Amino acid sequence: MSLFYEDVGDGPPVVLVHGWPLSCRFWEPQIGPLVEAGHRVVCYDRRGFGRSSRPWHGYDLGTFTADLAALIEGLDLTGPALVGFATGCAEAVSYAAVSGRVTRLVLGSPVLYPGPLADELRIASVRHRVPMLDDLLLRFFAVDGHPALDEQTRRYLLRHSADASPKATADSLTAWSTAAPDAELARVTVPTLIIQGEGDAFVPPEDSGARVARAIAGSVLVTIPGAPHGVPFVHDEQWNELMLEFLAS
Repeated sequence: MSLFYEDVGDGPPVVLVHGWPLSCRFWEPQIGPLVEAGHRVVCYDRRGFGRSSRPWHGYDLGTFTADLAALIEGLDLTGPALVGFATGCAEAVSYAAVSGRVTRLVLGSPVLYPGPLADELRIASVRHRVPMLDDLLLRFFAVDGHPALDEQTRRYLLRHSADASPKATADSLTAWSTAAPDAELARVTVPTLIIQGEGDAFVPPEDSGARVARAIAGSVLVTIPGAPHGVPFVHDEQWNELMLEFLAS
């Protein structure tokens, strides 16, 4: 089992954790600004996605978190900040809750709480995986039913999502549907910034950023008006400004 990662720049380290069903390609709008601001940036593909290995098993939160820990500790990153998106926030929170290495936590459009949506998507991922992903990425990047991302770029992200392991795509949804994150959220003590799109059409904001903000003591929630679920990609200038200001504080 091997994880693909990119390691660029110098300075305080930032580790980017993508969400389901994406890859580290999702973080393209963030890598350059972080490096230019003086950070070492590590962006990796979760197991089963992108260019990482595709084992048959291991698509559960414990293993995802162990992968993140192995990457951080293998590179001997000192005082890393973790930046997670959607379901990728789960292992960022899980690792931050138990590790003394993490200094800051940024959670974008966190998808941590189970619901019937996960089971619906899992069934669709087995029977109609590519059409399901196509519809999913329409919702990721739409506000009030209107596209907020150009179609060529959405198709680019769809191509990478569809190339992921079908087993990883389905099993990751099972991990989400059985999640119980409250205890880990309560153990997070590092400064935490949560960024939520006001127009999130995938998970209602009250079940996403607002709920996580209530669970992490002292966290800060910022809602970007008119932004979709995929806010780091669509509203990258606002996202990057918020993220960089928080990391420098």
